[in-house]
Amino acid sequence: MTKTYFILFLLTGFLLVDNQVALSQDTYFRGFYHGRNVFVRNPYIESEKQFCIQSIYLNGKKITDSPGRSAYELSMEDLPLDSRVVIRIVHHNTCKPELINPEVIQNDLKFSWLKLYVNEESIIWITTKEDKEGRYVIQRESAGEWETIDSTQAKGGIFINQHSKELDHNKGDNTYRVLYKDPQGEIMSSDEFNYFSDKSEISHVIDTDKWSIEFTEEVSFQLLNAGGRIIMRGKSVSCDIRKLPYASYIIRYEGKDYPFEKKK
Repeated sequence: MTKTYFILFLLTGFLLVDNQVALSQDTYFRGFYHGRNVFVRNPYIESEKQFCIQSIYLNGKKITDSPGRSAYELSMEDLPLDSRVVIRIVHHNTCKPELINPEVIQNDLKFSWLKLYVNEESIIWITTKEDKEGRYVIQRESAGEWETIDSTQAKGGIFINQHSKELDHNKGDNTYRVLYKDPQGEIMSSDEFNYFSDKSEISHVIDTDKWSIEFTEEVSFQLLNAGGRIIMRGKSVSCDIRKLPYASYIIRYEGKDYPFEKKK
């Protein structure tokens, strides 16, 4: 009798295991480790009152059993950078686990410039794999130095993004570039792009009655003190200098400097 019960116990155990295996399914995710952890979405099965995932394996090694939360961070910090990653997830066959951030194990996550060009109205650049926390800085060469003229936030994502910003060219040759600053502080520069603008040359006069600098048309300008520090900048047809103390200044626009003195 005892022997019979033992055999029945074994058979029942095998049936339970076989039934669990039949209800399980494997899903694989493959890629490369680029220094960031993967987050796994773990759906809750309402009808069974339990979570989807039964176990998670990383490169053949079991990491966890039945994580009891809707999102699980899979730490990969012990892996060498750029090493191959195989994630195996055993789960119930009525649900499907997903990677919340699958892009972090894509073959190539490195930011790259695809194209940059300039027309009479704007500068346009196309990139791929930018970080949404990154930032672009648009610069123009002026007197042998790079002057920042604008900036904008990156859009983010592993796909192609296009950006553009309006420009106010100087008459003649204009050389531009765009800098990409990633969240870690690394700076990547685009190729330089030269654009020749044949627009009419802008000039100015200083109205000493109103103490205003009047331009012949709207222009981007900078006002500097005698020490070369920028004290005012703008884009307009005039620059109000009534509140400035009597001293020597420089008005800069279209890549040129024009010294003047505000006298009593």
